Amino acid sequence: MRYSLIFMFLYAFAMTVTGQTRFVYEGRKMVSGSTVLYVSDRKKTSERTFTFHSVGEALRFAERTNNNTQRTIYIEPSVYWLDNPDDTDVRRPRTGTTPFAMEVELSNVAIVGLGDKPDDVVLAVNRGQTQGADGNFTMFLWKGSHVRAENITFGNYCNVDLVYQRDASKNRARRKQAIVQAQIAICQGDDFSFKCCQFISRLNLCPFVGAPHTTYDDCYFECTDDALSGTGTYNRCRFTFFSSKPFYTTDRKIGVRFYDCDIHSKTHGTQYLTKVSGPVTMERCRWTSDDPQLRIEWDKRPDPRHYCVMTDCTLNGKALDVPTPTEPLPVSLPPFALQSQPRIIPGQWTVDCYKPSDTMEYPWQPDTTRAAWGYAEGIDGAEGSWGLVQLQKGARLMFTENPGGTGERSATVTLDPCKGPGQGFGSATGQYLDICICFDTRSLTGYGVRFIRTPDYDHAVETYLVEYQNGTITRISQPERCDLFKRGCTVSLQTKGDILKATVTQAGTEQVLSAQMAHPNSYRGFHLQHTGSTGASATVVKSILLK
Repeated sequence: MRYSLIFMFLYAFAMTVTGQTRFVYEGRKMVSGSTVLYVSDRKKTSERTFTFHSVGEALRFAERTNNNTQRTIYIEPSVYWLDNPDDTDVRRPRTGTTPFAMEVELSNVAIVGLGDKPDDVVLAVNRGQTQGADGNFTMFLWKGSHVRAENITFGNYCNVDLVYQRDASKNRARRKQAIVQAQIAICQGDDFSFKCCQFISRLNLCPFVGAPHTTYDDCYFECTDDALSGTGTYNRCRFTFFSSKPFYTTDRKIGVRFYDCDIHSKTHGTQYLTKVSGPVTMERCRWTSDDPQLRIEWDKRPDPRHYCVMTDCTLNGKALDVPTPTEPLPVSLPPFALQSQPRIIPGQWTVDCYKPSDTMEYPWQPDTTRAAWGYAEGIDGAEGSWGLVQLQKGARLMFTENPGGTGERSATVTLDPCKGPGQGFGSATGQYLDICICFDTRSLTGYGVRFIRTPDYDHAVETYLVEYQNGTITRISQPERCDLFKRGCTVSLQTKGDILKATVTQAGTEQVLSAQMAHPNSYRGFHLQHTGSTGASATVVKSILLK
């Protein structure tokens, strides 16, 4: 007995001296070492014992000492923040347009949670576009290959409450209700695989996207649009779709593959798989829906060149057969670009691009070498609608009056925004539409109405009246939520004395704004300025009537 005690003492002493920490994984006794890193927020970091207080420290150590041998990072249950959620500083991109919590360059690594289920080990951030970050905040930029994770929750809790069942003191409320782009990981490498993991966010989930081959086994996903990996293979996975287009598109050669998956849709009406057509294979998948009349379709315009097939799938327990696309795509002509006309000539239109003074903090510049406007068909919420469409940020239209006009001035503009839910623009980064009358096109002086996306709403815009004074723009009425900036939106502006009135109507609903003009003028020009993104964030200008 005495010799057994001496042996145990010497064994424990040897583990301390040689740098080992004991823990248990799947019933097996494990010790930390150069290829087995151990993370616990109850421990202090000790590189000598290969033990780390945070996930970030373990990754940095593995990155710094990488010799291309296979390593495993084991993580004890807790919530591990990759970015300090209490830091009030706004996260900005180090390079490019995307801010990351961590940029990791590491291959041949596995990350394993030591809990009973993936909820026990949470890797968390909670920032998104305009909500704690300038750009689509992302947990990881991961450069490397042969990366594996198991039994972990990866969460961007910008717009989702973090509820940690093991310890309520670690719970954290979402930053805001309005949903913005808040991402998990972007990859530069190949061969990423995940087993029994969860990926939690809403818009632009990005659960390690970018690798040519990514496999998810027995994983769970919560997301809205533009969210999932377009190169992924999803085996026995579960999904909750909070909106109608979980993929922007998929890999053109092999597409995405779903096998034996369970998918719950919270969409009403039609659930699409992709925003832009791409190949999708679904076998033995079970759909359920909050809407008993839900329709499942591949895409609004499925391309017959893309292999889309559904086999042995059900919707609310009934057989589901979404036909493989065979019909030719409807004719979709490229935009007929309008020739730029930057000169200001009485009685004529100015057609150009311009960066207004209140967008200087945002990193874009108008390109005067190419057209800013085209005659084209809108997409998404404006599908089938033809009119003038922005081809670049800063697209501007102005009409310069002939001298000598008198009387009241008015304008009526009909719009079909491409953003169907009503948020109008791609993000809350100085993206707006101004429509102005009483306008001097030379000095940029006049009055108008603004529609702008803000962090407060994800299915609406803010609207208010503005004054332009020599290019400086000032708000002259209180901001109001506007739910009418959707297809069929009509905006009427008129003046009477020193009062400016804007009337917005859509689908029989009306919203009226009015304000006093501090500097009434006799100008009779018109001005329309769009600072939003193009494509799916553009607005079709159907008609402009000036009086």
